[in-house]
Amino acid sequence: MDTIRILHHHEPGFGWSFESPDIPGLTGGGGDYDQAHAENAARFALVCAAKERGNSAPTDLLFEHYVPVAA
Repeated sequence: MDTIRILHHHEPGFGWSFESPDIPGLTGGGGDYDQAHAENAARFALVCAAKERGNSAPTDLLFEHYVPVAA
C-alpha cells in the first residue's frame, strides 16, 4: 500500500488549497475543504504519470490529510 500525504491550506478570502509532497506538481483547491476532491486529483495525477511511463497506475492507496493549526 502506498501512502499519499495531502497538505491542505486555508487562506481567508480565497478558500482552500492542497498539495502533496508525494506527487510533484499536484496542486488544487476550491471554496471548501474537500478531501474527496483532493484524493481524486491525486489519483488522476498518478494515473497520468503511470501512463506516460507505460506502467499501470497504483490501486492500493492510503491518503493522509493534514491541515496546519492556525497560529
